[in-house]
Amino acid sequence: MSTSIRKNIIGSGFLAKKFKKNLLNYKKYNVAIYASGISNSLEKNKKNLKKEIYKFKEFLKSNTKQIIYISTYSILDKSRKNKPYVKNKIIIEDIIRRSTHTYLIIRLPEIIGKNKNPNTLTNFFFEKINNDKPFFLFKNTKRNILDVDDAIKKSILLIKKYYKKQKTVNLLNRTFYKSEEIVKTFEKILQKKAIYKKKKFSKNYFNLKNSYFINSNKHYLIKILKKYYLR
Repeated sequence: MSTSIRKNIIGSGFLAKKFKKNLLNYKKYNVAIYASGISNSLEKNKKNLKKEIYKFKEFLKSNTKQIIYISTYSILDKSRKNKPYVKNKIIIEDIIRRSTHTYLIIRLPEIIGKNKNPNTLTNFFFEKINNDKPFFLFKNTKRNILDVDDAIKKSILLIKKYYKKQKTVNLLNRTFYKSEEIVKTFEKILQKKAIYKKKKFSKNYFNLKNSYFINSNKHYLIKILKKYYLR
């Protein structure tokens, strides 16, 4: 990997790799895309959480480019904003606003793509259903899902639009899906019955202020699940 790419993209996960593949679309802009962090949204280990913040502060000391920080839309979900993983994102967002003159914070929802992270929502459902393993399904919960390709394309447009500005945006699918709807769609494409028990969970509360939406239709969910989970 060249030095120029390392300076433009920070991170080694599948989101960072996708940004690297699209580097030519925004290389002329003097930005550093920070797509690094804890991959498990259920992380509770204080050492790992502190390490994430430390690594970001160290990056900030030597960075001379406009920061494009990839954050999480869970910050605006009252049912999840108090989780340690989300609190860390809030802390880093605050550091950016206090420390930099220009920035773009892009909050993403659940991202679907080819990756081996067992902690993502769809990877979890796929593994359980495909291997006939029982699991708990929380009632009343809704999730916003984006194809990683759509997320990258729209993010690049936002980078161009808000270059040299101060902005925080939510990048979303216009449709929020119930967890049970996602499971039933998996059942349909895998032609397997999911084994689960329903558990009560507090409802999600969503704030759509400062949101940008991708153009999706009623077939979007089944289309992207087929794209990434039908081998």
